[in-house]
Amino acid sequence: MNDISVIKFKGQSKLTLEGYVGYFLITKDGDLKYDVLQYPLSLSSFVDFDVDKEFKIFQRKIPENRSKIIRTSSGFKELNSDLERYIKNKTSSDKVFKDKMMLAIKNEDLDVLNTFVTDFFDGWVKALKISVTVESMSYSDLSKQLSKIGNTDETLSILKRNDLQNFSEAYPIVDPISGKSINNFDVGEKIYFTVLRFSDDKSKDEMIKKSPNAFNGQGENISPLVGRLISKEFVPELGEDFTIIKIESQGNYFKALVLNSMNLMTASVGIPTFRNNEGKNNEGKNN
Repeated sequence: MNDISVIKFKGQSKLTLEGYVGYFLITKDGDLKYDVLQYPLSLSSFVDFDVDKEFKIFQRKIPENRSKIIRTSSGFKELNSDLERYIKNKTSSDKVFKDKMMLAIKNEDLDVLNTFVTDFFDGWVKALKISVTVESMSYSDLSKQLSKIGNTDETLSILKRNDLQNFSEAYPIVDPISGKSINNFDVGEKIYFTVLRFSDDKSKDEMIKKSPNAFNGQGENISPLVGRLISKEFVPELGEDFTIIKIESQGNYFKALVLNSMNLMTASVGIPTFRNNEGKNNEGKNN
């Protein structure tokens, strides 16, 4: 199983005239996160979802649509609070829920996944017809997806400042369940990251030589790297949403424009072995 798997679903019950959209996210260690939106079908014009979209887009659509509908429907907030309690009780009382979910994902059978989601909500809503997709990825893949959020000409131009020009570009590893905001990291603290692009071939060759297990044959970073946070900077031009950070890892320097609302990894998930110049191995240790 990959680091993270997500079951995305969208459906409706013509019996209750309600629509449902949401996801169940589970890590390979069994940690679970979910977000589900219930809405009257009369408000379908407010809801814009495509289960085939990348998770980074899909997950952000749920709170966006929830906010729009709350402003329109007075009973919507209470309805979804009751649904939240149902899901929480169901996931905690069903001792094999996570096992069933992981097995359904492993089989990669959409009919099985459809039945899994429908059965889960059977105690809440009847005659639920849904469409389901599953998306599996590594922590690095998810982080690369989310690194694109907020990319505009203005934000990208900031990363070209004189003091950042020679830095390679990275993004901290996102941990949607157990992570913490960049606001809660201290300068000097350990931080996990994935490389988006190197500033030059020399930096790339040096990093691959020191951490060969973290890169594939094409030189792409496929496993989390560990570094030290050496700078955090609030950028007034971008409002309160972003922070520029600098990372040092084994003598290499990286820059990142981080969305403050992202939960970033704080604990190792199998950090690759680093090799120092003497050829000794140091597991998850900065040189």
